[in-house]
Amino acid sequence: MTQLDKGSFRHAMSHFASGVTIMTTTVAGRMHGMTVSAFASQSLDPLLILVSVERSTTMHRLVIESRAFAINILGEQGEGTARFFADNARLDGPEFQEGAYHLGVTGSPLLEEATAYLEATLDATLEAGDHTVMVGRVVALNVVRDAAPLIYYRSGYRSLT
Repeated sequence: MTQLDKGSFRHAMSHFASGVTIMTTTVAGRMHGMTVSAFASQSLDPLLILVSVERSTTMHRLVIESRAFAINILGEQGEGTARFFADNARLDGPEFQEGAYHLGVTGSPLLEEATAYLEATLDATLEAGDHTVMVGRVVALNVVRDAAPLIYYRSGYRSLT
């Protein structure tokens, strides 16, 4: 049996493939995005989604304030975008380029390259370790195009092909 520590935990979890999304929100005109793979459907009645966000992040603070967010689901061509929104260097300048997004009904940026998006209002939160599980009530969604997903597996980006 492997020792229970952060390194072993990360290694074990790297064997679980997940889709890649960009979580976005807006507060007082400040748009913010962050790469997120800890995202899932929660309920069909009502329509609920959940996302796990580290409490020390800017995203956590802004979503708690805005009470709304969007999940932009990336297709296999979205690796560059996923890497950009995972790199804290993006915080030194504008995170969104004109023409690369539009604002949704919640005011959250919706990426033009997303294959689908869901917009939600914050319905509930649950503190879990160093993260908060944020449950969102879906208020809008759209499937923009049918494309193969971008997958995160074994500490790298992959596609189905």
